Amino acid sequence: MSLFQFLASDILLKEVKNPYIEFISINEALKRDIKLSDFIINDTKLDRDKKSILICDKEEHLDEMEINHDMYYSSEYAKEYSSKQYFSELKWRYTELRAKKLIDYLKEQLQISDEIEIWSIWLGEHKSANVESININELNIADLEFLHDHETPKCLVIKK
Repeated sequence: MSLFQFLASDILLKEVKNPYIEFISINEALKRDIKLSDFIINDTKLDRDKKSILICDKEEHLDEMEINHDMYYSSEYAKEYSSKQYFSELKWRYTELRAKKLIDYLKEQLQISDEIEIWSIWLGEHKSANVESININELNIADLEFLHDHETPKCLVIKK
């Protein structure tokens, strides 16, 4: 089973990119004196200008919050749970600091939307979801802890 977390709304939400991740090409890596394995350097079939090497300053930064329209899993999974028009994948590793960033993001997005659903589901296990609702002004970090630890599908509807 795979965990799938996503936001659902009636408007297209703003994407959030991980500021610590960069994709570079083989040629860029060599210019920066980044040591690459010989099998990469010597492979003549690789496009040396294609940005296919991920670099990040610290391993912990790989798990920063990202919100993407281009979801790893099909939006069909999201449609099994939500009737909203737009879906964005939430990729991260839960921490209280990142939960605070998510709250700030939701406050910003609710200036142009009436409500946003936050879903956390396990793929391959279609159970009925626990759906709760809260006003954005009452939302706190504790309300988002289900994104860290849960066994059944859960949705928190955030309203203006």
